[in-house]
Amino acid sequence: MRILELSQLSEEQLAAILDRSKDEFRKVIPAVQEIMEDVRRQGDAALRKWTERLDQAVVGDPSVARQEFEAAYRQVDRSLLAALEQAIRNLETFHRTHLVDQPMVQIDEGIQVGRMIRPIEKVGFYVPGGRHIYPSSVLMNGVPARLAGCRERILCTPPAADGTLPAPTLVAADMVGIHRVFKVGGAQAIAAMAYGTQTIPKVFKIFGAGNVYVTAAKLLAFGEVAIDMPAGPTEVVIIADDTANPRFVAADLLAQAEHGEHSACVLVTPSRRLAAAVSDEVDRQLARLETREVAGKAIERYGLALLAGDLEACVAFANRYAPEHLEVMTADSRTLLGGITHTGSVFLGAYAPEPAGDYASGTNHVLPTNRYARMFSALSVDAFVRQVQVQEISRSGLARIRQAVTTLAGVEGFAAHQRAVEVRFEE
Repeated sequence: MRILELSQLSEEQLAAILDRSKDEFRKVIPAVQEIMEDVRRQGDAALRKWTERLDQAVVGDPSVARQEFEAAYRQVDRSLLAALEQAIRNLETFHRTHLVDQPMVQIDEGIQVGRMIRPIEKVGFYVPGGRHIYPSSVLMNGVPARLAGCRERILCTPPAADGTLPAPTLVAADMVGIHRVFKVGGAQAIAAMAYGTQTIPKVFKIFGAGNVYVTAAKLLAFGEVAIDMPAGPTEVVIIADDTANPRFVAADLLAQAEHGEHSACVLVTPSRRLAAAVSDEVDRQLARLETREVAGKAIERYGLALLAGDLEACVAFANRYAPEHLEVMTADSRTLLGGITHTGSVFLGAYAPEPAGDYASGTNHVLPTNRYARMFSALSVDAFVRQVQVQEISRSGLARIRQAVTTLAGVEGFAAHQRAVEVRFEE
């Protein structure tokens, strides 16, 4: 793993670290536009065509039948069911704290305002497939949507070549109340949920991470539907000092690297000794790793140990990077928390590895990547609801703001706005 001095990097070198995947995104836009326009015009016929072409799967009706859910339960063992149940419990415990009633606030005598929380009626989830199976992603989307009260919840995920879906994915969907699942993936799935087809209903908001094609499709669909956030290749930044265990740090970097060859794994530390020890440990652990082919490519491309002057400089770099995941392994990790402003999810201490948040700590693993943590948050119940404003005003209350309303309306040239207030005070 490369070891670089942070202070000696040029702005160009730093930009290459911070904006690693934007070129990949730009390359796929034309292809994604073609797919989406085809689905918009042709509906299910286009879905069948692109599923056969891209997933090498022939799928007639993309809907998952009830008997397929039942068969999936017979294919999974009890240990997976227990793991899913524990993860769901923890997710529900944490995400329920987001459901906070908002009482009316008295602005002035006779003026009360507030907000009502109402669920988004129709939501769609995308869960990737391919080399890995992602039942955890089903839970991360499904649990907060169910708690929010979204009435219609559908899920799209790519089929295998034989037209089937992974049993763990179907079981997870059923356990969180997603009973409409469709065998379609990629940009064509996003288009189907955005525009609607003969089989797949149009939704109001699309959730879930995917590859660069899926992310491009979500951004192109924005406006037709809402989206949760852009999501690109996964990333972790680890802030660590001399007290950190190099084996732990290396293991966490590799855990991120095995997601895919574009995964970013960055250690930033004031300790040259730790950086060298972690680099050596990455090599040792990588040699024994079952996923070393993929993880090795990620480490080679985006694996870094950056040497900073002190922990304050480490935090400053992390905020500029705005990583999806930020681990802090220092003598007193909590003391750095106040300075952290831009990240999706923080993991404090030596025993808070990022995979804990991926699966069962109760926090959500749907997070902003590609520096979008500067303006997007981790997925929560809030993403599945709308805030509807309410105002109740009496005659005396309107009288208290009468002059302000009519003055501002006059400045803006809206005579009818003024009249709507003044007519209420005419005898």
